[in-house]
Amino acid sequence: MKRSNPLPLLAAVLALATTPVRSAETAPHAEFHVAGLGWPDNRLAHDTLQVLLGGKARATFDANNIEDAALVLFSQQTDEGYLKAAITVDLKLPDGRTASYPLDARLEHPLPRPLEAVDVTLRVERGVRFVLQEVAFDGLRALPEPEARSFFVGESPLITSAADRLYSPGRLARSVANLETELKRHGYAEAQVETDQLQVDEATGATRVRVVVREGPLWQVTSLQLEVAGGADSPPDFTTSRIGVPWTNQWRQDTQAALRRWYYERGYPDVQVRVNPVAAPAADGRRDVTVTAAIVSGPQVRIGQVRFKGNTHTREKVMRELVSSRPGDLLDPTKLDDGLSRLSRLGVFNQLALGYEPPDGELRDVIYDVKEGRRQEVNLLAGYGSYEQLRGGIEWRHYNLFGRAHSSDLQLVQSMKSSQGTYTYTVPELFGTTVDGTARIFGLRREELAFERQEYGASATLLWPLPAWGATLTTGYTYQNLDSSDNELATRNFDESDTKASSIDLGFVKDKRDSSLQPHRGYKVALRIEAASKALGGEVDYQQVIFSSSWHKNWGRSRWIHVGLSQGVVLTLGAPEGSQPPVNVLFYPGGDGSIRGYQNDEAAPRNPITGEFVGAKTYTQFNFELEQAVTRKWTVVAFFDAVGTAVRLEDYPFSEKLYSAGLGLRYNTVIGPIRLEYGHNLNPRPLDPSGTLLFSIGYPF
Repeated sequence: MKRSNPLPLLAAVLALATTPVRSAETAPHAEFHVAGLGWPDNRLAHDTLQVLLGGKARATFDANNIEDAALVLFSQQTDEGYLKAAITVDLKLPDGRTASYPLDARLEHPLPRPLEAVDVTLRVERGVRFVLQEVAFDGLRALPEPEARSFFVGESPLITSAADRLYSPGRLARSVANLETELKRHGYAEAQVETDQLQVDEATGATRVRVVVREGPLWQVTSLQLEVAGGADSPPDFTTSRIGVPWTNQWRQDTQAALRRWYYERGYPDVQVRVNPVAAPAADGRRDVTVTAAIVSGPQVRIGQVRFKGNTHTREKVMRELVSSRPGDLLDPTKLDDGLSRLSRLGVFNQLALGYEPPDGELRDVIYDVKEGRRQEVNLLAGYGSYEQLRGGIEWRHYNLFGRAHSSDLQLVQSMKSSQGTYTYTVPELFGTTVDGTARIFGLRREELAFERQEYGASATLLWPLPAWGATLTTGYTYQNLDSSDNELATRNFDESDTKASSIDLGFVKDKRDSSLQPHRGYKVALRIEAASKALGGEVDYQQVIFSSSWHKNWGRSRWIHVGLSQGVVLTLGAPEGSQPPVNVLFYPGGDGSIRGYQNDEAAPRNPITGEFVGAKTYTQFNFELEQAVTRKWTVVAFFDAVGTAVRLEDYPFSEKLYSAGLGLRYNTVIGPIRLEYGHNLNPRPLDPSGTLLFSIGYPF
């Protein structure tokens, strides 16, 4: 008998099983829309209201749903300065009829009841936008006027827009409260700030206001006394450094925190501290303050057991290694919080909480309650640079491998000039210490200006936090193959094209900038040393040392100074006389993170006869920028870059100097500035460009 083919029948069964069952009459799906704000704002408002309405499909919207959505829209418009906004509700009813109703912010004329709609459009008429045109001050002495004005209109960019100076009663009240808080932070505990002569032009939205400041006398701490109850000792020499300074809420909080911390370390977790100031009558614009700190120590407590809850996949042994407190120890909340912080650094918990059982008594169990997070994620990567142009890739991350909080990260990136792949395996808090361990496999192929760079290999690294210095130290070992095929350098006749290098790597970073993406204040110092040796299993001996630093400071309001200085050198200590290091480890300056009158590598030294590029054994780079805010998002930059290079170590630090100056425009985003910069070369060599236009994303140094 001929057997029939079961595949068509199976396909039909699967299709039937996966086809949604339809009722005799499909249930209606109600929709709502927002109009009148412009497409991006319409969409944003729609998404916000969708969350408000529960985000679930429904057959109809009732009057309460619609009015709630309208009130949210009114609140948003008021906060953006549109105080006279109006909303018209266009409805489609279940029977197909349509209706429209006007609404105001107070709902003085609510929608009729009962009401059901299958399609709702909230049509917004914003009206005039109210803007603070002028803010004047009366009685202000403790702060410069521009600083006080920034509480009302923000930082003053070069060009102000209406969005920078919005007026609404709520915004004005918050600005007044913030200025009053700032005066009290400076020691003017009786400061009062009020508004006067508020003038609002209903037709144009132009608003003027006078701010009246009554600072009062400066409060200054002249005496601090400790009163301890509960049988515990009093901290010695505590008061000396805390007098002769202004009385502020910050001083109160710091004093209370310092006292609690002293008692916590001695096993008093229930200590209570009350700080009471008594101010003398004002004299010469000042009031002397006598402060009494009343301390109730409570009982001295010891730890019973240390327990963990919520760790479904994470091994308890891993967690226990990060908590230094043990049964029988004095219960120190600060020490236990440190264990909580170290647990959070594992990167596998979404939530962490610390509790005690029982909540009182002289013996208590410590409980760490955790909620584990995601196990893996996939991210898409994208970017653009003037040299590599478009680049994109994918990142695949795994978390909490083997229940030990290990993680792995696979990145594959392709651009117009390079292909790159990296696999990284990280072990946080190695062996219960604060040291993180990382193993990495990497590969890179990149078309440089004068050769094709190919590098692949593996490395193992330890990251050591240095909290006393506010820095981190890295140590590691790398084995890699360095290949420079298609070499068009002037030195190609004697360059090694394929070399295996084994190196010990050291790194030191101290970053005190306010932001790594868009720094405006602070500094960063970094040192990196790569020491390759045949004794480590490679084929070459060389040492590459790179020092880099940057400094950032505000200059007036909405202006900043940025300075960068870096230097690198390649040595061949231990190698036979006349040996040359691999081409890959030499320096080729130029580009959006170097001297900006050149593309990547174009500022490298040239052969004086042929003009071909040569790798530098030493370089010194200096960058100077003046940045001015134009609007909240846009800034302009004037910059000066200089690079000095030398082909021979005998000419250290440099034998050739190149200079560029230029202008740039930046748009600041959450991932860093998008930069368009033109650098003009002040002393170009015969084959150099007169200047270069660069487009990139990210801060240059």
